[in-house]
Amino acid sequence: MVYNVVNDLDNNITIPKNTKGRGALINTPNQYHKTVVEDFWDGSYFDGDFFSSDNATQFTEIHPKTLINKVDSPDVPGQWSMNPYQGCEHGCTYCYARITHEYWGYSAGTDFEKNILVKHNAPTLLKKKVKSRNWQGEMIMLSGNTDCYQPAEKKFEITRELLQICLDHNQPVGIITKNALVCRDIDILKQLAAKNLVHVHISITTLDEELRRAMEPRTSSAGNRLKTIQKLTEHGIPTHVMLAPIIPGLNSDEVFSICEAVSKSGALTLGHNMVRLNGAVALLFEDWIQKNFPLKATRVMNLIAEAQGGSLSNSTYGEPMKGVGVLAQSINQQVRLAKKKFSLMAKPTPLKTPFVRRDTTAQLQLF
Repeated sequence: MVYNVVNDLDNNITIPKNTKGRGALINTPNQYHKTVVEDFWDGSYFDGDFFSSDNATQFTEIHPKTLINKVDSPDVPGQWSMNPYQGCEHGCTYCYARITHEYWGYSAGTDFEKNILVKHNAPTLLKKKVKSRNWQGEMIMLSGNTDCYQPAEKKFEITRELLQICLDHNQPVGIITKNALVCRDIDILKQLAAKNLVHVHISITTLDEELRRAMEPRTSSAGNRLKTIQKLTEHGIPTHVMLAPIIPGLNSDEVFSICEAVSKSGALTLGHNMVRLNGAVALLFEDWIQKNFPLKATRVMNLIAEAQGGSLSNSTYGEPMKGVGVLAQSINQQVRLAKKKFSLMAKPTPLKTPFVRRDTTAQLQLF
């Protein structure tokens, strides 16, 4: 199947004027909005700067009733996840989590990067959960959806509070991030690691800084991520790498170089995923690659579709992460060879699931 790149954008899509530091360059329509208002006035009678958009990030406090989410998909390892933030300022153009912002009434495009929802009550919810009589202390993954160490964390420090609660209650926790800010919490992570209660996974997509700045504009540089792996390893914190996503024709030629670099930095293991462009992410990514890499656009989009069985978004359980077809098999084989060559084949050691300490103060007051 040949995927035809669309050159004309839908009339309902707005193109922000100021996109500095943003991954998405457009705001796609929200699929849950039943009514779309079209304005055919082109603004030609006014200076264009009159309607220039504000590129500053907006933070909105929300108060969810629960924090821990059950993960039922066989494509995603782990039983539970928690996300202190909705939306992500990192701006990764391919991010599968973008479409979740539509549930909140936003666009999966620049809204996802500019309108961050902050769960200030997340520590309270986690503490309540781990003290629950029915909680068995299963491992919880931080950043099952958006990055827990995105720029907002430097300001709000919610992730740090969550880690401290995990330490206080012997709660196993996994972390996946693209941000060197994780090193700020080495003091807590060292204590968790001493009890075999934590794994840190550093996500690396490319070593090419030009590609990284365009595709993941507000993430840590590849060099800083390698230094993060080294620093965490030096402090005895089990550190692994996710080579994700692999995008055929864009970063798929870096498999061996990335495996070599992370191995030298001290990573224990490496996992990988193929790119999948679900929902509005397909349109966002298509627009992005046409504007940033026009000579590669058609080829890359066709290769992505080929590796996902002819569709940009393969929803068949067990297939999207590793892809299907000859191309996907070839890339998966490259990863296996690279992992074997650079000693990254081991599987992460299972985290300990001890008895979770509960607050007995209320019970003692009965006597």
